Amino acid sequence: MNKATIRLILLLALSVAAFGQKFGYINSEYILSQSEEFLEAQNKLEVEGRKLEKQYYDMAGTLDSLQQDYERQKFLMTETNRATKENEMRRLAENIQRFQVEKLGPQGEFYQKQQALADPVLKKINAAIKKVGEDGGYDFIFDTMAGNILYAKESYDLTEKVIQELQK
Repeated sequence: MNKATIRLILLLALSVAAFGQKFGYINSEYILSQSEEFLEAQNKLEVEGRKLEKQYYDMAGTLDSLQQDYERQKFLMTETNRATKENEMRRLAENIQRFQVEKLGPQGEFYQKQQALADPVLKKINAAIKKVGEDGGYDFIFDTMAGNILYAKESYDLTEKVIQELQK
């Protein structure tokens, strides 16, 4: 354990002892796996991802075929035909790179669609967590998936309460 983690644990322990604060934890991965909305969004993203992947591989396959044909025939081509084929391959390679950036890159279409589908679900889950926390009088709620809980009594697990709140 690093010094920052030890300090955090000591601070939390002192807070509990001194101020009687109430803690709980959730398993966000399990909550997501129980969310119909999230599973639907995930399925839509998988379909979209496969579609984009197919487009990419089709383009790459076309480029590969062009390159193989070019290599087989380049000595039989005129200088003009060679230059035309090389330009065609270069344009296709540029289109593939542009496709990767525009569709699959960090700011690309797929990422934006992922955000658009996931954000409403995550906001709903966060609202449910907040409601469970406020209704239960919790001072802190941790997420076991964040990796910062080494041990906790099951009685502090609020995962099911959050799922019940989401289902209301």
